[in-house]
Amino acid sequence: SLSGCPLNAQAIKKGKISEELMTIKLKASGGIESDEEIRHLDEEIKELNESNLKIEADMMKLQTQITSMETNLKTIEEENKLIEQNNESLLKELAGLSQALISSLADIQLPQMGPISEQNFEAYVNTLTDMYSNLERDYSPECKALLESIKQAVKGIHV
Repeated sequence: SLSGCPLNAQAIKKGKISEELMTIKLKASGGIESDEEIRHLDEEIKELNESNLKIEADMMKLQTQITSMETNLKTIEEENKLIEQNNESLLKELAGLSQALISSLADIQLPQMGPISEQNFEAYVNTLTDMYSNLERDYSPECKALLESIKQAVKGIHV
């Protein structure tokens, strides 16, 4: 066996050294490509980071806009609730005034109309409005007396 021989040991060492040199040379030549790949990857990472920062900034802007829109929507909803409540109270008041007008004018019959009721209330009020807006028209003494009676009846309604 040549394993204990000093010359053989040197030959084995030489083989190992030349093998290591070849590996180092391969790694070195591969390292150049790796350096370029690393630079390229670093550039891609840098671009991705910049892109991520931009997207995060855009997301923050969108989130701020969404929060603002939600706040505005909540404000509008609250305003709408107040308007609805106000409308309900106004409708109740209008219903009360309508009933007061109907009861005040129950005994007064306009020409060519029956007595006032909920069914003909709107037509009755339109006729009255027309009569009051055309006071300069020459009404018969009956109509004039009727208009005066209506004035007196309506005076009793407190708004």
